[in-house]
Amino acid sequence: MKNNFTQRINQATEKGYYLDFGTTIEKAFDNYKKIALTGGLAFLLIMLAAFALFGSIAMVAFGAADIMGTMTEFNPMDFSVVGILIYFLVMVAFAGLTAPIGAGFFKMAHLAQTNKPFSVGVIFDYYKTSYFKELFILASVLATINFAFTIGAELLAFPILGSFITYVVAFFSMLAVPLIIYGEQKAIDSLVISIKLVSKQWLILLGLAIVSIIFVCLGLIGLCIGILFTFPFWYSFLYTTYNTILPIEVASEIEEIGRVEE
Repeated sequence: MKNNFTQRINQATEKGYYLDFGTTIEKAFDNYKKIALTGGLAFLLIMLAAFALFGSIAMVAFGAADIMGTMTEFNPMDFSVVGILIYFLVMVAFAGLTAPIGAGFFKMAHLAQTNKPFSVGVIFDYYKTSYFKELFILASVLATINFAFTIGAELLAFPILGSFITYVVAFFSMLAVPLIIYGEQKAIDSLVISIKLVSKQWLILLGLAIVSIIFVCLGLIGLCIGILFTFPFWYSFLYTTYNTILPIEVASEIEEIGRVEE
């Protein structure tokens, strides 16, 4: 099974693959309709937890009176060298520790696609599997790359460049997580393969990503609460794209439950 998957990866990265724009969006939307409510509630839970955590830290660090002004004017470049280093380590650790949540949304999309039951708790399933290590490493590497370019752009007084590079990194690494949880790939290998796969059809994937982002942003209309329930579409799009390029086999579905490390 492993050798067969390796052959499929090699074929896709070397010879390319077919990806139809309309069909991909249609399948992604069909999948999204199945996870919209549960995924939205899961995203709401994450946002509340993040707000409570960072709000508490900010209140302790800056005081309740100055918290709003500090958050709106926050800039890591105002820190000392030691402060920037601490900020970097915290951000990398945070990215690594929250990486399994993103993988959990992929699992939710897959369970919905295969008509299996799922709940909000699915997003936490990968914390107790052997994939946690590779997901942590991948997220930490990506956070390090983004941080380096962001700081570099700030030093060059050209912050827009840093933001642009961050988006480029996110775009070319979009298939890395499913390559870990469905393809049994190591963190660095998944990143390299993702770059190769995206490069083969970068134009159509860019169009699909833009359409997906526009749909997600539609949730900002009104009181902005809707984005909680449009956000899961992003994972439906990523899952559908991956499953089209490298169809998930039955064995991979079983492995997806996760192997608890001994």
